[in-house]
Amino acid sequence: MAIIIKDEEDVIKGAHYYLFKRYPLERLEREILQLLNEKGPLPLSAIWRNFDCHLWEVCAALKRLKKKGLLEESDSTSRDYRNILDFL
Repeated sequence: MAIIIKDEEDVIKGAHYYLFKRYPLERLEREILQLLNEKGPLPLSAIWRNFDCHLWEVCAALKRLKKKGLLEESDSTSRDYRNILDFL
């Protein structure tokens, strides 16, 4: 199985040899939106920890949501990092 995604710098990214499963991006988008609706703004690291997938998959889903106008990126605040404590 080959999965190839190129980022803005044209770096090819693919599944590591030990992780061939892939999180469907459409499902990941829905679940990210649900998470953000429940918890509010979160840093990327907090979002990623909620899913069993590659970091680049979360980044790809976030980028797609942003392009669709469903998500807005902003600088993290101390309140956002306090939300991380809810996950621990």
